[in-house]
Amino acid sequence: MAVQIEHLYKAYEERKGEMFYILNDVNLDIASGEFICILGKSGCGKSTLLNLLAGYLKPDKGCIKTDGREVTGPGADRGVVFQQHALFPWLTVRKNIEFGLKLKREKRAGEIAWEYIKMVGLEDYKDAYPIGLSGGMAQRVGIARALANEPEVLLMDEPLGALDALTRDSMRREIERIWKLTNKTIVFITHSVPEAVYLADRVILLDQGRVTMDQRIELERPRDIISECFVKYVQQFESAITGTDANAVITE
Repeated sequence: MAVQIEHLYKAYEERKGEMFYILNDVNLDIASGEFICILGKSGCGKSTLLNLLAGYLKPDKGCIKTDGREVTGPGADRGVVFQQHALFPWLTVRKNIEFGLKLKREKRAGEIAWEYIKMVGLEDYKDAYPIGLSGGMAQRVGIARALANEPEVLLMDEPLGALDALTRDSMRREIERIWKLTNKTIVFITHSVPEAVYLADRVILLDQGRVTMDQRIELERPRDIISECFVKYVQQFESAITGTDANAVITE
């Protein structure tokens, strides 16, 4: 397994004298190359889980393993892409992608960076600064920077949340294309049910800190978002999240 999460607990505060667990006995296995999307209401623990996977937080109980090794802190085996691209504004596209490689004293930093610049289709912007990029372009640089360090797992915390609808739609297709090219294991946090159904091999639903659904998406790729089967998956998750009638028509 690429990722194993075993009896994971994380608490932030006490309520009425007892610890309140934002994550409460989470168990999850993720196979190598799987694309996992995690859904749930605000405050259900999605971002906390991703920060634990990244090693930015430590669990109160339980453990996380990547490729059989316990996660004890941030590591090169896990790349992270945030909602805000977090690029260094004083560095060009190429230099942003090279940054982590140069920290590792990688002799082929320039060559590797160029390969990922080509992968995300930004050859004409290699010497541009972040201020001159659109939101979608900046996120592509963030993805390329994370991938350039050759992580085993790519962690994505609502990377499309700040984009307009048109850019978001094109970036979904771009992320799917990059995933197919690299065969990376991806854990993707999103609030958008259609986005999760479009991208994921499996959708995980968190509710009050627990995994309440673990659903494989049995649809061929590329996925038709107006097909009856696609809409049924969306309705299923919307119903589980909101408690509404699963027969209602759900659109994004």
